[in-house]
Amino acid sequence: MIITNYKEDKPDIHWSELVRPLDLYIYSNVYEMSLYNQLKNTIVSHLDKYNKITFKTHRTTFTHNDRKIKVVSHQQNDRLQQIMYDLTFELDWWYQTKDTVYDWSWDYLQKNIHPLFFHHLQTFRNVEPQDDNWIPFRWHINYLPNTKFLFMHKDMDFQYFNEYCPRARTLTFYLHDHNPISGGELHTMSGYVYKPKQNEAISINGNEVFHGVNSNMSPDKNPRLAFSIRWAHKDDFYLPGSPEKSYYKLEY
Repeated sequence: MIITNYKEDKPDIHWSELVRPLDLYIYSNVYEMSLYNQLKNTIVSHLDKYNKITFKTHRTTFTHNDRKIKVVSHQQNDRLQQIMYDLTFELDWWYQTKDTVYDWSWDYLQKNIHPLFFHHLQTFRNVEPQDDNWIPFRWHINYLPNTKFLFMHKDMDFQYFNEYCPRARTLTFYLHDHNPISGGELHTMSGYVYKPKQNEAISINGNEVFHGVNSNMSPDKNPRLAFSIRWAHKDDFYLPGSPEKSYYKLEY
């Protein structure tokens, strides 16, 4: 694996909000081709088998006539994903503290996800800028159909952290080479453009930097294939040790 780092030195302002400089790592030639092909085939099989509209993408609930309803899709959040796991949806997650969550998370992942996927996590477990304090708390397969684009956005929900700008990264692994006429390129407000390569990954401070993906105009109508893992430092999660301590309580 070859690692290169690109850092911008000046922040930006977007609608009076400070946008921190891009801090990007590129990991080239991550796997031998035989292992890469196994990983790609496994990811594609999940895309073919499971529904790409999930509650874990949109997280929208409301109550009507004493009935709790989950909205798995709505027009304002038009995005297709396949969620491999999200640790924040596990009840035991909310009983953790910063002292327990690291061991609990890695134990859960080893026991509950595909061995090949766990191997991928292990590959990046202690690779710069991650170290043995970081947790890969969410994994989703990006599905960008032909003609679709991904609007400018920041990653992650801040409600899961105890810091406004937590130490967090988005690590995306690519399963196809970029074609100059097909789009699907990652871009930032500063003008940086990343052109995907298969068997290559990038890590960005996606919770601090606005970024998007331009339209997938693949001539063969194929979707853009990549998957992303959210990593964050264990000390920056909001984990008071019990779900009851996380509730808003109104005093009458």
